[in-house]
Amino acid sequence: PLSILRRRRCRRCRRRRIDSGASAMSLSQSEIRKEGWISKESAVLRQFRKRWLVLTPDRLYSFKKERVYSDPTEDVDLRQCGTVKSADDITNRPFSFTVQVPERNFFFIAESDNDRNEWVAAIGRATTESRRVRSYSEEVEYQEQQALIAKRKAAQARQQQEETETETRSGGARYS
Repeated sequence: PLSILRRRRCRRCRRRRIDSGASAMSLSQSEIRKEGWISKESAVLRQFRKRWLVLTPDRLYSFKKERVYSDPTEDVDLRQCGTVKSADDITNRPFSFTVQVPERNFFFIAESDNDRNEWVAAIGRATTESRRVRSYSEEVEYQEQQALIAKRKAAQARQQQEETETETRSGGARYS
């Protein structure tokens, strides 16, 4: 829900962006459909940078470090994805593909033609599945899973807040 989203400025370009709290996110290994190194075009400078790409059933994340699932450089909602296709003719680079969402076209370069085809197929499947209409029982199960995830995140946030308050209190007592 948009009510829990907050706005902050992008570190590089200083433009406002919506932060869904993804920096405090945690991915479970069971959620990951595909992951690997890929080159991603930056939003501002339009340079390709090496990123660790992670595909989950409904999101596509990019990270600077391999298997470090915090502070993603991109977080793409696949439910909004319109097209996933080869983009060699657009980028003039071999093994490239694009993921198109309403607010932006993301361009990626894989290491080989086979790798690109695997990424396009996997993202396409995830896009289709994330839009699929669920049965009532599937929807109930999905909502229960989302509620559990939200509870875990809230508990982690409370624990971090308590630790910060404890450190602040003990730090203040030490200097008095």
